[in-house]
Amino acid sequence: MMKKVLIGLVVAVLLLSFSLPSFAEEPIKIGLITPLTGAVSTFGQSVRNSAVLAVDTINERGGIHGRMIDLIVLDDQGDATEAANATRRLIDRDEVVLIIGPVITPCVLAAAPIAQDAGIPLITPTGTGDTITEIGDMIFRAAYKDSFQGQMMARFAREVLELEQAAIIYDVANDYSTGLMNSFRDTFIELGGEIVRVESYTTNDSDFSAQLTSIAMRQPDALFVPDYYTAAGPIAMQSRQLGIDATLLGVDGWDSPAIHELAGGYEVGAYIVNHYSPDDETPSTQEFISVFSARYPDAPDALAALAYDAVQIVEAALNATGGSTDPQELKTALGTVSNIQAATGTINMDPEGTPVKAVVILQMTADGSILVDKVEP
Repeated sequence: MMKKVLIGLVVAVLLLSFSLPSFAEEPIKIGLITPLTGAVSTFGQSVRNSAVLAVDTINERGGIHGRMIDLIVLDDQGDATEAANATRRLIDRDEVVLIIGPVITPCVLAAAPIAQDAGIPLITPTGTGDTITEIGDMIFRAAYKDSFQGQMMARFAREVLELEQAAIIYDVANDYSTGLMNSFRDTFIELGGEIVRVESYTTNDSDFSAQLTSIAMRQPDALFVPDYYTAAGPIAMQSRQLGIDATLLGVDGWDSPAIHELAGGYEVGAYIVNHYSPDDETPSTQEFISVFSARYPDAPDALAALAYDAVQIVEAALNATGGSTDPQELKTALGTVSNIQAATGTINMDPEGTPVKAVVILQMTADGSILVDKVEP
């Protein structure tokens, strides 16, 4: 009799296990590639902190249809080769269902083709290069395109600041910097402005005196510097030391607390186009700031806001699939989720893989930046 009871219990347990979804308790493995070390480590640390916070928040609410998110974080050092290696490891060894990252455009361009070929969705929180989403239908972003932010800065320069003549200095070896240069230049000219000089340098250069001396001779009203803070800071300092008093114009890559030291304070007064401002009173933005500040001592920057947005986009997509991690279902969801109340405002994804949302114009101050303008899509 006891034997029959035991057999019956075993059968009941087996039947129960088969009646439940096989993935009920399995975590959803998601990779995060971000530069925790290297030249743009402040970017990577902001992204890591915010992504971890967003995932923890989801898990504390019970996860996605009862499944927790397991976030696997790898450091690409801001290096394209390391980004490619990290992508292969996350796909082949860790068997993630989706990748968030990398952070800077050159690293995204190295990682995205690998994810596309493997059929694994990838969403960069901050990569703005126009060609990123052209790599394939598995590639998405939480940021706007470089062409868009270049256009917005040119419009602000011409229509709000009423600047007539601009010079540009950019990194010829960086797709991010080159794309922004082209977009700003073309739009500035279309709006009746004149580009009086375009100078270039190469990644990791530190002496810009020759290029800036050439620019100083043209006496422009504006100097556009489309690059990361590591180059923008020294360029701002050296331009002022050479007597250039043009209005400095920058981009989202300037957004780092390190720029104040690198620029020696000469960045004060400059205008940059960005994804987010803590001065924005949008409820979802203020909620993000409150949640972030409750865990971390430093105020969140735009990189942190975009990382939080990327996780929210992924959460919305996973909920839209009913918790399924099927790559094709995820791909479709990532390109169609809408009305996400995110850290940078309301996000509506388009099938191309880019969010439709507002941009902000900030003015740099000794204490950070202040909101000057917000342009809705």
